[in-house]
Amino acid sequence: MAKTNPTNAGRPFLSERGKVLLFAALTLVALLLAAYIIFFPLLQDKAADGSEFYTRLQSADKVGILYDVRGAQGEQASAIYQCGVDMIGKGRFAGKSLEIIACEDNGCLSIATDVNGTNNLTFGEAKSKMSSMPYISISPGAPSYKFFERHMEISIGENVTGNSTCDISASEG
Repeated sequence: MAKTNPTNAGRPFLSERGKVLLFAALTLVALLLAAYIIFFPLLQDKAADGSEFYTRLQSADKVGILYDVRGAQGEQASAIYQCGVDMIGKGRFAGKSLEIIACEDNGCLSIATDVNGTNNLTFGEAKSKMSSMPYISISPGAPSYKFFERHMEISIGENVTGNSTCDISASEG
């Protein structure tokens, strides 16, 4: 038996026509959502040369550094942090709002120059937050550089001696 509306005693909440229209509307919304997910995936950051990334970095008002020291130990973790400090020290971010997120094994901490305070995040939340701006990700791994359209990845090796191999000035422009 159909539920009745107390103000319209004896009449169902939705008529048969209303039920059909509601079902059609929900089906349409589900199909549109599925089409969006299939045909317009979340912004994919494609591999690119360094010039495209640096163009975005230079023209952006807000940029970021993601320190991912999860799994790094001792000197390697220090070298990852030092790499970002070196980037900042070279003036690459002068005049820009800077978002810094540091991720360790127990979570991430976000600090921004345009906001007073910090936020605790998961690594997934940190990556999502960084995706809205050009950023540099620095993490442990075999020493390497990879450029993408909206970010750059720098991997710092385990056996760090002297310079952290983080000087990328020859790759710019």
